[in-house]
Amino acid sequence: MITPDQDVSEENGSMSIASPFDADPSDIDVESLQALVFRPVETTAFWAAVALPLAYPALVIGGLDGREPFFLVATFVLHVVSLCLGRDHRRDA
Repeated sequence: MITPDQDVSEENGSMSIASPFDADPSDIDVESLQALVFRPVETTAFWAAVALPLAYPALVIGGLDGREPFFLVATFVLHVVSLCLGRDHRRDA
């Protein structure tokens, strides 16, 4: 219980109730910012690289006339890009 002569910080001891938004923007290093931005992209690319091969049989069975060749090539290019971007996903874990 807090007595009138105690400060609120004394009750909490070593616990910090500081908001992450109170940090000085100059304290954020480039590596943590890159990890914050690139990790969701890397995760999405990894799982896209896992799932995209499932589309190949449907595109081939559907026939290669009309617009299907474009979709097959676009899926292949997207798969290669996903493989490149997602190759380091969870490598540090």
